[in-house]
Amino acid sequence: MIKLLIDRNMDYGLILSVCVLMAVGVLMIHSASAGDNVDSANIWQKQLVWSIMAFVVMISVVFLPFKFLYSLSYIFYGVCLFLLIMTEIRGTMGGGSERWLNFGPMRFQPSEFMKIATILALARWLSSKNNRPTSYKKLLVPSLIVFLPMAFIAKQPDLGTSLVFFAIIFPMLYWAGLDTVRLFFLVAPILSAVFSAPFLPFSSWVWIVFMFVVLAILYYSRYTLQGMIFNIGANIFAGIATPYAFGKLKPYQQKRITTFINPEADPLDSGYQIINAKIALGSGGVFGKGLGEGRYTELGFLPRSHTDFIFSVIGEEFGFVGSIFVLGVIFFLVYRGIVIASVVKNPFMSIAAVGISTVFIFHMFVNVGMVAGIMPVTGLPLPFISYGGSSCMTSAALIGLLLNFSINRHEY
Repeated sequence: MIKLLIDRNMDYGLILSVCVLMAVGVLMIHSASAGDNVDSANIWQKQLVWSIMAFVVMISVVFLPFKFLYSLSYIFYGVCLFLLIMTEIRGTMGGGSERWLNFGPMRFQPSEFMKIATILALARWLSSKNNRPTSYKKLLVPSLIVFLPMAFIAKQPDLGTSLVFFAIIFPMLYWAGLDTVRLFFLVAPILSAVFSAPFLPFSSWVWIVFMFVVLAILYYSRYTLQGMIFNIGANIFAGIATPYAFGKLKPYQQKRITTFINPEADPLDSGYQIINAKIALGSGGVFGKGLGEGRYTELGFLPRSHTDFIFSVIGEEFGFVGSIFVLGVIFFLVYRGIVIASVVKNPFMSIAAVGISTVFIFHMFVNVGMVAGIMPVTGLPLPFISYGGSSCMTSAALIGLLLNFSINRHEY
């Protein structure tokens, strides 16, 4: 064990970064819990215990043979999918959603562990030469691997976590060999869906569709007529289906989406959290008010600041400099993940590393974006910093996989 830990291929910078984020998380949760009307000593101590356990999980994953990870990836995916189904049947409520599953005295979120299972299963499928995404037909199985758990999680309803699965598929497909033109036309319906939202002008969607029609004609020589028609039809369908899908969302989900555009329209209800999060974030100035001196947080103007809105506490107490430092550490994690994906010899490990990096950058972008008021409130935690055991364990296991891949970088 000691010999493996001092392996020259061990990424010690990655381990140090995780320790820094865990320490920041425990400190910030201690500060935030005072204003959240929760037991300050109890909650930060819980996070400290979870962080220690997560560190043990991270190191334990390093010692797993990567061939073992490859061989059991489909089985692990099936087990996690079964747990998701059990959550639907026997799950307990938490924050208005059936996200929790009780296992004796323990309570955990299967959706968190499903992220790991989906990345490993998708990486195994795409790492096979026969399954490389060189055509639209070969995207059927990867789509099923991703969208099956995504549908169960969205039904809980947990829209934020379900979007993580949607985000990982495109970078992994690109890394596995999908050309940029096909990737662009796969992403295009997403833009059509966004600009066809019922609270945006209809003309914005018309211009988006027009642009894609022009691009489809320009690239017609590379694809068949059926492919061009399919791409245009997908954009039109996305534009028509989005208003219908928006109407099927839960009322609180609709409020979360519309409020980030104009939170001042309902400052005492749906816009309260976003408005106060931005005030707390900006009140720290350049260097912040100091650890434990965040009066805006302490007085309880920012509910649930120890979970989804923990970055507001960082901004108030550590200021712009501290916020940039925390974001820089997370960016370093993502950077190391991409580097590991680039240097490993095994396609399975390389593709999985890209998926892991995508999870961290997506969590950071959405969490910080909703605190800054440029993204809807989706409930995604900030890795290693937001309060929560399942999230901390999952993030640590993902980093453990990156460390495992780094050590085995020369294995084919």
